[in-house]
Amino acid sequence: MANRKGQVELAKEDLIKAVNQVLGIVRRNGRSRKVGLALVLMVLLGGRASVRNAVETFGLDYANLLEALGELDGAWRDYLEVLSGLVKGQVAVIIDDTVDHKEYSRGRDVSPHGNYWIYCHAHGRFERGVQLLTVAIVDLSTGRTFMMGAFPYAVRKMLDLGMVTEFKTKIEMAREMLDVLKGYFRVSRVVFDSWYWSEKLVKENVVSELKSNRRLLRVESAQGTLEEVEGHLRVGDLPPGLYYADLTLGGRPITVKLLVREYKRDSGTQARCLYTTDLSLSEEEIEEAWRMRWEIEELHRDVKALGLEDSSFWRRERLQGYLAIFTIMTNVVRELIGALNLRSVEAFLRFVERHLGGSPGLMKIFKLR
Repeated sequence: MANRKGQVELAKEDLIKAVNQVLGIVRRNGRSRKVGLALVLMVLLGGRASVRNAVETFGLDYANLLEALGELDGAWRDYLEVLSGLVKGQVAVIIDDTVDHKEYSRGRDVSPHGNYWIYCHAHGRFERGVQLLTVAIVDLSTGRTFMMGAFPYAVRKMLDLGMVTEFKTKIEMAREMLDVLKGYFRVSRVVFDSWYWSEKLVKENVVSELKSNRRLLRVESAQGTLEEVEGHLRVGDLPPGLYYADLTLGGRPITVKLLVREYKRDSGTQARCLYTTDLSLSEEEIEEAWRMRWEIEELHRDVKALGLEDSSFWRRERLQGYLAIFTIMTNVVRELIGALNLRSVEAFLRFVERHLGGSPGLMKIFKLR
């Protein structure tokens, strides 16, 4: 019992410290402490992590809280400034995308909330939702992973319907985000999946995957054996091994180191074709870098477990503010999970409910009542 009480007190201290740090970022736009705390603690509330729930819990004006969300444009860069002071060594940047599901949305084809029909590969069907570009970094000196942001990107139909005034593909957005991160961190490697094969991204020390139907201009075994090629060989035609390969990228040839591996699955043997633009990497280093990409899948799971999908917005700047709060708080919660030796976000939320008193307890801790 004494150990549990001590753990709860330490958890309170850590939570207060972490929330106050985030609060300082959120309040830089001049908002009151109560509004700032409502935005930050919204992620930890029981029930839905929605603006409506936060308004009812903290007794705030709904329109005022929505307006505050729309004014968080600078919070993301402020957070990068803070985090860059903590992460001093080299980092790997992971780029991916996910679906922010909005199954409760009443939108038909495209709704004024920014929701639209998109195909969800996880569920194997079309669903209402928002497509998000997600970015994370891995601190290579400590192995810690941080979510850097989730950014909604428009589909062409939204531009055609006048919902947005500018259009950027997810690759263009990824390029912009990568350039921003380079201003704050020592980026030594960039990792993403096969969908991002583009001259805009495949220019740094990249580790990624190639689709099996990608054609090769030339291929040479890493042991120096030249493969005889008639026509254009496909990546999927190569047996397992390590190669140097020439491919076309944006109308020009590029040489990559290509690692072909076979893995046993329930459905049979499956080949994976990994490549890197850093020709000095070994097989082990390529595979190790590729395994980092799965860290962002854990972040997707955690941010959704915190309730990311619980609100929709008429204005995209409010959605972006909401996503900024979740980006920051996901990192805070993951740190607290580690400190408490818990296993998941769900376990942490249960801890808040059972040992910190849930919403009433949070209000008492932060003197909101």
